[in-house]
Amino acid sequence: MKHIVRTGATIALVAVLVLGASATVVSAEKVDVERDGQEVEVDNGNVEFEDTDADLDFEVSDGNVDIESSGVSIEQRDGDVEVENDRNDLDFETSNDGDEVDAESQDLEIEQRDDAVEVEEENLDYDRQDDDNVNIESESGPIDIEIDADGETEVETDDGDVEDDREGELEVDRDDLDYENDGDGDVEWEHNETDIEQEERALEVSTQSGLDFESDGEGRIEFRDGDTDIEIDGRSVDIEGRDDFDVEVDESGRATSSTNDTDG
Repeated sequence: MKHIVRTGATIALVAVLVLGASATVVSAEKVDVERDGQEVEVDNGNVEFEDTDADLDFEVSDGNVDIESSGVSIEQRDGDVEVENDRNDLDFETSNDGDEVDAESQDLEIEQRDDAVEVEEENLDYDRQDDDNVNIESESGPIDIEIDADGETEVETDDGDVEDDREGELEVDRDDLDYENDGDGDVEWEHNETDIEQEERALEVSTQSGLDFESDGEGRIEFRDGDTDIEIDGRSVDIEGRDDFDVEVDESGRATSSTNDTDG
């Protein structure tokens, strides 16, 4: 089993010859480790990990996150977020630290733009424009509508509830979904396939298939999916992949790549 570590213009080739652990340690601005369809590149704090067998492409560049993994994609640009999941046709987008939302999943669509809100589902269309005019349409009853003196609106149907306080707070509850936006950058989307929580620039995503992603928006990132476990804290990186693939880079750029393979 061969282990390739590239640092700058130098290429070091390490072969595992005995049982137990073998490791190579290098110090450089750029680290490139490749083995068995898995490759890690670390360059001045930017990180890319690719596993062709697992259909995974993970990249962090200048603090921006791009992940594609088995039908799930995550993009994070400061306070702008996009999450897609093919399993439930989910396309979830936010901008301006969660103040604006555009989410679509199967028979549901939620849009929030400034002071406007629109919720569309199979049996309900709730539409409030900037002038606070509200239009509510339902294909079939029963439907219960309540509007209080402050304009807060609650709509109940057999399929779910919509609560709109007209100040940025919005809740949509269904059997398979719980959506909340507190109007202050905290957005939650809980679905039987995908859970998303954004708090301004912090983001958490988890899926029924086992993917788990967390970013505090300040440079700390954790990602787990299948055999892959990635932790990034500033310039330090720890990546564990298939078949004991393990690469660590500390804050100073010192890199350690090790394997516990038993093959000669």
